[in-house]
Parts: sequence; structure tokens; C-alpha cells
Amino acid sequence: MKSFKTLKASLDESKKMKIKGIAIEIVKVKNKFQAKVDGDVLDTYASEKEAEKMAKEFVKQYKG
Repeated sequence: MKSFKTLKASLDESKKMKIKGIAIEIVKVKNKFQAKVDGDVLDTYASEKEAEKMAKEFVKQYKG
């Protein structure tokens, strides 16, 4: 039987990807989406699509 901690951990909504070798993670926090680049919080956005777009733009501008 699964414990409460394992069930709660499986419900966390996060999307992980790599762009140009840099780890990007989009995490749902309450009703907002938080973009993380290499583990550092970039910002909080209203939609998942906007968070992903801004994280890609950040990598594109600062990675080169």
C-alpha cells in the first residue's frame, strides 16, 4: 500500500526539459506556474505556456 507521502509526491505537477544543455523545470505553485532555470527560480507566470516561452527566451538570450 502506498503511503500518503508517495501519493502526494506523485501529484506534483512539474514539467522538466533541457534546452541547449540547460535544465528547465516548470512547476505548478497553487494556481501559478514557476519557471526554474538550472534550479534557480526565474519568475512566476499565469500559464504554463507563458512560463515555458519565457524560460526558452531567457536561455536563448543569456546562453547565446
